[in-house]
Amino acid sequence: MAEEKIKISVSCASGVEKVTKSELKRLGYGDPPAILGGINFFARVSDVGRLNVFLRTADRVYIELAEFPAKTFDELYSGVTAIPFENYIPKDANIIVDGKCVKSTIYAVSASQSIIKKAIVTRLSDKYKVSFLPETGARYEIDFYIYHDVVTIKLNTSGAGLHKRGYRKKVWIAPIKETLASALILLSDYYKNPFLDPFCGSGTIPIEAALIATDTAPGMMRDFDFLHWKNAKDYKFDTVIEEAKDRIKRNNLPPIFASDIDNKAIKLAKEHAELSGVSDLIKFNVCPVDKIDIKEKNLTIVTNPPYGERVYDAADAKKCYEDLGFICKNREDWSEFIITSDKNFEKKFGKKADRKRKLYNSEKECDLYYFYRKIKENL
Repeated sequence: MAEEKIKISVSCASGVEKVTKSELKRLGYGDPPAILGGINFFARVSDVGRLNVFLRTADRVYIELAEFPAKTFDELYSGVTAIPFENYIPKDANIIVDGKCVKSTIYAVSASQSIIKKAIVTRLSDKYKVSFLPETGARYEIDFYIYHDVVTIKLNTSGAGLHKRGYRKKVWIAPIKETLASALILLSDYYKNPFLDPFCGSGTIPIEAALIATDTAPGMMRDFDFLHWKNAKDYKFDTVIEEAKDRIKRNNLPPIFASDIDNKAIKLAKEHAELSGVSDLIKFNVCPVDKIDIKEKNLTIVTNPPYGERVYDAADAKKCYEDLGFICKNREDWSEFIITSDKNFEKKFGKKADRKRKLYNSEKECDLYYFYRKIKENL
């Protein structure tokens, strides 16, 4: 018997939709549309586990339960009580409700949360013929999105955001999310060639580069909400992990270099690389940018330098950009992909970008500057 198809919604950060769609296509899910920050498509129940484990740039994976119009709280309540939650949620579930209201007649998030939670409890109490739900079991998070008076109700299968891979146990100053780090790398020209992050901080970008180079699934080390649900076996997680293990390739990989001026940052980066299982693939070094001496040909640089706002001041950040421009000068076989919020970055770096893309780093508007290699040297 063919496995049941369900509607999946994969969320991702603004500006990253194209990258996440490319990932989905490579994983065999076609070319689904991106709508309102979600990429929606039909897939098998067991694909929930596969998507959570393999996607590098997505925020979360949801099962979409319903979509209906509502302009009043009564309509919202009625619409939610019509959803067959009992197909997914047991009577002891710990039910969490979260969501957003945007450009809608219903605009109060807190009141909407209360009404939706009440509707879910009413539905489940009726179906399980109980007067009280203990909520002592596994976590089930129901997310709602009310946009232009249309309500979408989704079940969060991931739990914590997918940027939480499991290897970053300690937080460094102004860290970049793992999902955004992967997006930067996938937007670059990095493919089986030497790699450098000269402002590596706690190591997120080079670690993600190593995971990509080895085709190591980013979700292999972490927990997910769906693994604790009553129908956890339907997601065939063991099969997903076996597929992930089979895909890992660690032979004949080009070097990955990572440096930072802060010794404590490098120490932490090494710990994170060890936890992620890629410490043998990354060459960490305590080094200021202007002292970097790498002779590798066809190098790709992907980096998130200081913005001159939290750690460094504007003058220090300017020097970082100038020093980076200096080591890249006259290296026409190198390419650079640099994210920053500084609108005058090109002038400080010393050359005009071939293109740029708007992205958001911790909700801060930034640009990713693309500087493509002009020649490719023979190795």
